[in-house]
Formats: sequence, structure tokens, C-alpha cells
Amino acid sequence: MDNVVTIDQLLNVSKTVTEHAKEETENNQLLDEYICNRYNILNEKKKLIKLFSIFKSAKYLYSFPIEESIKTTPVYEKRLGTAQRITPSQVDSTVERHLDKMIFITELYNTLIILSYKLTISEAIYLINTFLTHKSEDDIAEIIGISKTYLQKIKKSCIVKMWTDFNKYCKNDYWND
Repeated sequence: MDNVVTIDQLLNVSKTVTEHAKEETENNQLLDEYICNRYNILNEKKKLIKLFSIFKSAKYLYSFPIEESIKTTPVYEKRLGTAQRITPSQVDSTVERHLDKMIFITELYNTLIILSYKLTISEAIYLINTFLTHKSEDDIAEIIGISKTYLQKIKKSCIVKMWTDFNKYCKNDYWND
């Protein structure tokens, strides 16, 4: 991957998700109840909250570029027509881990942007207010202008859509190293 997400993109992720959901509002709908019932919503939500906590904190922990992309290249040196790996120093290893984490955050960002095209506007509002700003369900229902009971349908649909796209990141413990 050559491009890394920029700090501007991370700071404006809520706006971008909302805009994409609005653009596709006529094409998207909530998932049917019987589909949502096939998933353990509470368990998946816990895993997604942890993942999004890492995603949100990344803008403070790493130095993302401003409206530019950076390119990463492996530490190889060409010798007599063959590629040989140069033994990386401790600094190289630290920089590589730092870049790996930035690339991981970029993958999460890109997955979120793709997901945003699949969400209804209500699901986008739920996602933003639950996973990015941590508002209560009462507050979210009030923002959307619906009952807390109807919010449960939106919540289930949103979490299932999120889980289908983000579960691959929740299965590994990439962020624990």
C-alpha cells in the first residue's frame, strides 16, 4: 500500500461517512430482522468498540501526513541481480512497526468509507454517535428523532453491516503488539 490516510481524512471521517450515506439514501435500507438475529449483536458491538477506540486514538499516537501521501518501500538492496534483505537496525524495526500501524489505520479508514456507502442515514448517525463520539442510545434516538425501540432495529442493522466488513480486523490482535 503506497498511500496512508491523512490527518485531514481522520479528522473529517464523521462528515465523510454522513455525506456518503446521504448520497446513497435511496439505494440503502435496514437489514431484515431475521438476518440481524443470526448475529450476537452485543458481542460484535464490544469488539467493534475496541477496534474503533484504536482507530480514534491513532490520530493522536501517529504522525499522519497533511493532505499528502507517503510511500513505503521494503528494506532491500539490489546486489548482482538478486534481492537480499539487509538486517534492519532497531530504529528500522521501530519505524517499520510505526508504519505498519499507520497502514492498519489506513485499512480501517478505507473499510469505513466503503461501509459508509452501504448505510442508511440513520445507521450512519448511529455509527458516528456510538463508535466515534460515544453518545447514549437515548441521545442518538433523540438526534434521529425516533423512539428508542425503533433505534434497536437501526442499531442491529448497523452493527451487522459493520461486523461483516470489520470482523477480519477484530479476529487478530494486531493492536496488542
